[in-house]
Amino acid sequence: MTISPAPTDALPADPHRRIWRIAGPAILASISGPMVGIVDTWALGHLDAPRFLAAIAIGAFVFHFIYWSFGFLRMGTTGLVAQAHGARQSGHLHAVMVRSLALGVFFAGMILLLQKPILAGLFLLLNPDPVVASLAMDYCLIRIWGAPFILVRVTVIGFLIGTQRTRLVLAIELVLNLSNAALTVLLVTLLGFGMKGAALASLVAESVAALVAVLLMLRHLYGPALLKTARESDFWQPRAFTALLSINGAIFIRTLFLLFAFALLWRTSANLGIEILSANQVLMQFLLLTSFGLDGIAYAAEALVGEAKGAQSRSRLRYMVRLTHGWAVLFAIGYSLLFWGAGKSIIHGFTDLPTIRLVAETYLPWLIAAPLVAVWSYQYDGIFIGATEAGIMMWGMIAAFTLYALSLLWLVPIYGNHGLWAAMMVFFAARGLGLALFYPLLLQRAVPAPAALHTLE
Repeated sequence: MTISPAPTDALPADPHRRIWRIAGPAILASISGPMVGIVDTWALGHLDAPRFLAAIAIGAFVFHFIYWSFGFLRMGTTGLVAQAHGARQSGHLHAVMVRSLALGVFFAGMILLLQKPILAGLFLLLNPDPVVASLAMDYCLIRIWGAPFILVRVTVIGFLIGTQRTRLVLAIELVLNLSNAALTVLLVTLLGFGMKGAALASLVAESVAALVAVLLMLRHLYGPALLKTARESDFWQPRAFTALLSINGAIFIRTLFLLFAFALLWRTSANLGIEILSANQVLMQFLLLTSFGLDGIAYAAEALVGEAKGAQSRSRLRYMVRLTHGWAVLFAIGYSLLFWGAGKSIIHGFTDLPTIRLVAETYLPWLIAAPLVAVWSYQYDGIFIGATEAGIMMWGMIAAFTLYALSLLWLVPIYGNHGLWAAMMVFFAARGLGLALFYPLLLQRAVPAPAALHTLE
């Protein structure tokens, strides 16, 4: 199936409004998105011992390692859907969705089937204290049963972002996080179920959010048309999945290296002691807060770059990249100013433990600098996802990870936790710079010469 050049190369009217129509709800959804981990950290951070904070640091990371590994379902779906949306190809859009959902259900089944060796391997990688490991394992063994719900939800979110319906993404995330917050307060704070209560609250909330996501998807994708697409004789042929698997495979490898980077952060934190591990769990919430705005602008870049590629408009693609760059930088500056002025208050909001507060405050300057360093990694990720240039993303991540690992080996033995956060800044900077260097190549590939027809399938 081919995409013909757009009838006009005119730039969109009122572009800032278009960006904010996508980014505004996406930012609110991003604020809601990490709230599962934030609420768990808040609830357990007010218990009577730091082992609960350390356990949620390990348990939440193990859980996110598993599911972030399958983030390609969201990202690959967004890019392909945005391009089909820009080219006005409803048939291809239906095919992408059915195949992505099928892959999500398959991978969820594999996670559940292999849960014991997966969890054992990740705990071996992180090497936590035995008491902390026991609490974290209780958490993971319950939450892992949310695999089908989570992978279906993130696939639907990919479709909604690609078709610029981020208000519905916000609705899904609000359902997830309001239900999780209410259940966490009930099970952890009021009934005293601890780690198991936090995990059960998340599991129930994830199932409800998945149901809402499917219902919202069916409002915009005619159910019988999806079934008709799935019944086509060549739909399930391996070759029909080639484009989706090629993109998703590269994003999967890219995501694994991203997760290994954070696994090294947590393993190094654990080796530096339970107080450092607990403090870094609090400091990680600053990175989550940063992701609220930067992810929202990156989502707008994904949708608008993908739409421009589908419409074969290079001038529109470059224009939307420049505008989203500007908004992303403004958000990064705002976050750094917020953390500089209110960082200690944020830390105190996450834990009552005086020792953990003092340790976290020592390393706060790194988190003040982080938004300004990390903004380009968020922004270029969005651009390359929208253009489905997953191969470049993969190699850029591998190069950044290599520099990060070498920085850890050099800096941590000398500077301890300061060295750990310095290495993380190297990682952020290398990711953004690496993709920026390949942006001209993306332009050439996204909108080829008029004689060359771009094929989606």
